[in-house]
Amino acid sequence: MCLTMATLFLVLVFGFFVFNSSADKHVFAESEENWDDIPDWKQAVRKIKELENLVKIQNERISILEERPNLSEWKSIVELQETVQRQNDRIAKLETRVSELEVMVTNQETETIHKETPGEFSDTKLSTFIPKNFIRKERLLLQPTTVPAESIAFFAYFSTNNDASSTHHILAFDKVITNIGNAYHSHSGTFIAPRSGVYVFIWTVRMAGTSYHTTELVHDNNVINSIYLNPGGIIQGTVTGTAVVRVNQGDDVLIRTGTLSNSDILSDSNGRSSFAGWILM
Repeated sequence: MCLTMATLFLVLVFGFFVFNSSADKHVFAESEENWDDIPDWKQAVRKIKELENLVKIQNERISILEERPNLSEWKSIVELQETVQRQNDRIAKLETRVSELEVMVTNQETETIHKETPGEFSDTKLSTFIPKNFIRKERLLLQPTTVPAESIAFFAYFSTNNDASSTHHILAFDKVITNIGNAYHSHSGTFIAPRSGVYVFIWTVRMAGTSYHTTELVHDNNVINSIYLNPGGIIQGTVTGTAVVRVNQGDDVLIRTGTLSNSDILSDSNGRSSFAGWILM
């Protein structure tokens, strides 16, 4: 009897729990079904998922962009490299001019020694007054001490277009056609007078329509004459300058850009940019 009652009790308890569990599942399912049936809820869930995907994509793009330098940094790097290259080119040209002037001073000192003490110094003793690199530089210059007046003349032009966008950029006209007296030096663009006298200098500059240039004739670091042309972006143009200058022996004369210069100076078979000069008297 007791066993039957206990069994009946357990059956009732088990049935109670099964009933409650079924009811809870029914209520939960009904509740869940009700939420899913709401259109606003479905749209909200979809928007949230879309926003989560968008945030993920943006985070990935931001990470990639943060690892790369921006446009301004690239531009600064390129401009710095171009500036360094222009400065290196100018330094090389200035070093060449200094070397030439050193040789000129050495020439004058050697001539003074010969004049003051004629016949007293042998070749061995005289070599002690001459720098070790004097002979090598003198051969490169090929410049005589004095030459007859009628034999000093030169003409040279650019063999290709030449960058002239920087201020006071020396124009080294590299294609030498005439160099009587060997006084013009194409590697530096400098004419060094082998004797004192009155000289005539002419230079021509050709430029594109979008370019403009001021060029100067410089004698012994003094600007003697300058020319300017700005075609205004319409056509190409050519401008020529002339100067008649009293030049002492050893003085240098050259052409350089002024403060208003940009882009390239043109020079080809259709029109040459050139530099010429000769002694007048």
